[in-house]
Amino acid sequence: MPRVTRRKPAKRGATKRGNTRKQTKQGFPYIACFIAILLIAFISYFVFGVDKPPVVQKQVAKKTVKTEETLPEMPQPKWDYVDILKTKEVKVDIPVEKKPTRPYQMQCGSFRNQGDAESLKAKIAFQGLNSIVKKTGNWYRVILGPYERKRLAEKQRHQLQRAKINGCQIWFWR
Repeated sequence: MPRVTRRKPAKRGATKRGNTRKQTKQGFPYIACFIAILLIAFISYFVFGVDKPPVVQKQVAKKTVKTEETLPEMPQPKWDYVDILKTKEVKVDIPVEKKPTRPYQMQCGSFRNQGDAESLKAKIAFQGLNSIVKKTGNWYRVILGPYERKRLAEKQRHQLQRAKINGCQIWFWR
């Protein structure tokens, strides 16, 4: 006997190639339209209905008159300090800055040999500045100054730095 094979019956909406997607019936979206209309009505109520001030009706001699509600007058301030402060003057004592009583000095070197100190003094003299060699114990110090303001000492120190004379320090005069 020949062998007979049976095919399974095809599902509804399926094609011969194996596409098993269901085809659904699409109708008019009544629920979505109803919700949209309710939402539009709700928004329009608040936009157009809430803006207007409440209307108060008064009965005067059997007549109804519509009047709008007005705000009360602005209250007057209880205190007068605002007016007083406008005309008040404040006096403040500003302390005067105390300038240093001691002038400044600039030391550019300290040497064991007087010849080295005199050599540095000559280099400084070529820059147009006056310096002195002061003996302190066994050391010979090369000093410029005195300066009343530190700013002038800084200016001359920068001038010496441009001439390759470094190591100058600014101190109070002793």
